[in-house]
Amino acid sequence: MTPDLRYSDRSDASMRPSWSASPGFVNAEHRSAYNDTRDLPGWQEEGDSYKLYEMGYFAGDVILEIGVYGGRSAVVELRGALSNPARDRAPQFFGIDLDPAAIGRSYKTLLDHGLAEYALLYHGDLENFITEFFIRPTMVFVDGDHRYPGIKGDLETLSEILSPGVPILCHDYSNPENDTGEYGVRRAATEWEEAGYAEFAGVFGCAALFVTTGRCRRPCSGLRPERFAERRLELLRRQGVVEDPVAVRIAELEARIEACETERAAAAARLRELEAERVRDSAAIRNLQERVAILLTTRSALRRLAAASARRIGVYDYLKRRL
Repeated sequence: MTPDLRYSDRSDASMRPSWSASPGFVNAEHRSAYNDTRDLPGWQEEGDSYKLYEMGYFAGDVILEIGVYGGRSAVVELRGALSNPARDRAPQFFGIDLDPAAIGRSYKTLLDHGLAEYALLYHGDLENFITEFFIRPTMVFVDGDHRYPGIKGDLETLSEILSPGVPILCHDYSNPENDTGEYGVRRAATEWEEAGYAEFAGVFGCAALFVTTGRCRRPCSGLRPERFAERRLELLRRQGVVEDPVAVRIAELEARIEACETERAAAAARLRELEAERVRDSAAIRNLQERVAILLTTRSALRRLAAASARRIGVYDYLKRRL
């Protein structure tokens, strides 16, 4: 789904939805996404987490991330994608990084959170990746080489594989290093926009959101689920992250079971809290009902007293006139 809200101010980095179907936070997990992942390896501002989760929720069928580092953003994106009840197939996350350590680090993060089976991690650059994997992402997070030539090349390559209407979040767009030339994120993204490949859609945290235009003409698509699973394990073995694919799959399933159990325990605790609140509310309602009954009784008694007083005053006035 294409973002349909745009914010032209390039200095306002507040948390605002990019889809009109969003009430602000799509669910409770969206609200806590930053705090839930703040201890994972990676750098994010609260607005970054907010936007990545929202993008995953609405556009997370085929997620491409350039620069995974440690898997923090991958967790946010996949949680967003998996939380959308309207999604009719499992999301596919493709993460690319030039640092081999980032692949192992990110895999461990994803495994620990029961999300490894949704992620294919690739050691290499974007150009080599697209020669091996013919995918058309439905959303992209660009957080790889921040130098001008690097990100310029990534954006030019993306122009060849993306469809119109795809949200692209460029990280560190607002960082001061862009002013010194140490980073080239803002310059490259602005040139990409001016070339007509994307429209600016707002700043969130330290990242800028763009939406691809009709100059990007490829149809969106991922891999067949069985092919995705096969290639994912193949890459993990080839890149030295794992040795035994069967043992890996068992570990992933065990991690997913553990994650589901953690989620179930949290849901059960929340249910107990809601039940306790219901009991307290019921007691409060009973107290209010009893108070209303007392007040109604008191009102009736006061009305009778007022009527009796009025009669006495009437008798007094009558006697006073007679005498």
